[in-house]
Amino acid sequence: MPVNDRYTKLGDKRFTLRIDAKLFKLVEDSAKRDKRPINRQIESILEKYFQDIDE
Repeated sequence: MPVNDRYTKLGDKRFTLRIDAKLFKLVEDSAKRDKRPINRQIESILEKYFQDIDE
């Protein structure tokens, strides 16, 4: 059943992620440097990763 809430845009997928605290801190720090939310930073990292392996 799709999640319909005001925080999840149409076409986006909502899920829970458990992550090591040290790794989370690294992502959090890089998100702050790039001035973006943590979830968008994770999305950016994943996009870059998959672009690199497709080349």
